This record gives sequence, structure tokens and C-alpha cells, in this order.
Amino acid sequence: MKIKIIVVGIMIFLIHTSLVFAKQELMLSKEQQFDTGPAIDDHHRDCEALFYVDSGKDIADMRRDFRNYFCEGMYTLTLDGPPGTTLTLFGSFNFEQERGYLILRKKDNRKIWLLELEDHPGNRWSTTLANSQSGAYEAFYYPAPNFRRNVSSVKWGQWWPGPVPHNMKNKGSSKN
Repeated sequence: MKIKIIVVGIMIFLIHTSLVFAKQELMLSKEQQFDTGPAIDDHHRDCEALFYVDSGKDIADMRRDFRNYFCEGMYTLTLDGPPGTTLTLFGSFNFEQERGYLILRKKDNRKIWLLELEDHPGNRWSTTLANSQSGAYEAFYYPAPNFRRNVSSVKWGQWWPGPVPHNMKNKGSSKN
């Protein structure tokens, strides 16, 4: 009887955790910026962390929810979800645009693995084809210094009117 209770408890736990993780579509990873050697290795190990954002949950101020926000490091990400899933990372709090932003729009069902947030042409839409590591996506990058270290807010969906963000209409071309 005890074994049945334990097995049922484990099954309920596994089902619950799989449902919780299934709805999380964005994972930001803050990674050590430089190889600093063993003297401060423990400090950097504490600063390397993952930040999960559920689909549709806008985060206006990552300082409140991400305990490692103030640690030095660069962000990388994985984005999961169906084709058309659209997400914007902002370099400022409250979705302000002056410190840069990166819009990602998924083109297929595969997970996007993005190791370099600033590796996109500025002020225009670009398309990255699927490869063995990542799914296909479109990106619009409004560049700013150190954007990959300053991600501070996250917004889901299309927040701008028209095919390109409103403040970029005269600065770039669109592939849409």
C-alpha cells in the first residue's frame, strides 16, 4: 500500500512539474562575462543564473523578479512556442526603448537558441533560418551600447502599430 501511495505521489509531482515547465516559453540565462580565474570563481558561479518567463507574462522590471539582475554578465536565451510567437527584450525598465531592444518572432515550432543578442543588423528586420541548433526566426534589433548586458524588461506580442516599430519607420527597411 505504501508503494502505491509513493508511486501515485511521484506521478502527481511529475505531471505537475511538467505542466509548470510546459507553459514557460522564455529562458534567459545570465552568463559570466569573462574568464576571471579561480580567485573569484565562486562569486561568478553564484551570479550565473536562469530566469524563466511564462508566455504572455510581461515583465516591466526584472530587478523585482530576478535575484541575479545586478550581477555582471551577458544574457543568452531560449524561446519556445508556436510559429508567430513574438517577444521583445528591452534594455530599459518599463519597456522604454532608448537603451535598445530586440524583437524576436518565431517562424517554426522549434526552440530558438540565441547566444548573441546583438548579432543582428540594426534598425531592420532580418531572418535567421533554422539550423541544427536552433529554429527559424525573424529579428528586429534597435541597437544600443551593452544591450546584451542590460536587458531589463520583457514584453510579449506585437506592441507597435504596423510592420515595423513606430520609431523606426524611417531608419530601416522591412522584410515583412
